[in-house]
Amino acid sequence: MPSRGDREEVPGEERSRRQERANRILDATLELVQRWGYKKTTIDDIAKQAGVAKGTIYLHWKTREALFEALLLREWLSIIVDFRQRLANDSAGATLSSLTRHLVSIAISNPLVKAILLRDTEMLGDLVRSGAGQHIMQLRLEMAKTYLGLLRDRGMLRTDSTMETQMKMMAAIYIGFFVVDQFVPPDYQFLPEERVESLVEALHRTFEPEEPPAPTAVEEVTRTFNQLLDQLTDAIERTYKEIE
Repeated sequence: MPSRGDREEVPGEERSRRQERANRILDATLELVQRWGYKKTTIDDIAKQAGVAKGTIYLHWKTREALFEALLLREWLSIIVDFRQRLANDSAGATLSSLTRHLVSIAISNPLVKAILLRDTEMLGDLVRSGAGQHIMQLRLEMAKTYLGLLRDRGMLRTDSTMETQMKMMAAIYIGFFVVDQFVPPDYQFLPEERVESLVEALHRTFEPEEPPAPTAVEEVTRTFNQLLDQLTDAIERTYKEIE
């Protein structure tokens, strides 16, 4: 008869195997959705790519939509981890310029992240309007308002226009830098590093004061921004658990 310790170890092993299998399925889904897009990626394709039976996928997620929402949530958590690490290694702190540099660098290196940030319906299809997608968008909007409000209060963002106008302008500038290449000849298209630095410069010139911010203001903003990331992470993790 197994000991009490052995009996307690089994559920943990089962959870570990289940999580490993779920991650393998999500990895397969990620690869296929980046290759074919949301609409063309089927559960049969995912099962074959992951090396599992089709029914196994439904042991984890009840519907195809739930599977793709789980992928979306997992990728957001991955973005936050990467973002937080870059911020921790950046002495400039959570200024608008530094956050833009890191976020755009992540998006350039990851097609799905870029699609998520731009709400690319070609790759993501109806997923951008799913319950999880809308929930994250609302969380991001609330976080952005809190962050930009703090920058304005601490003299790290211009206040000669309303915050709502600034948010609209920022969105237009961000999107413009990502889609401009399809409208110009090859000689006028951005190299990846040029795109990052040019976008940072455009936002800096448009929104940030010429004078460098006080170190104490940067420290406060950075600390608060990390707290906002903690809140966003907790909210996404709760949503992820709800659709499992």
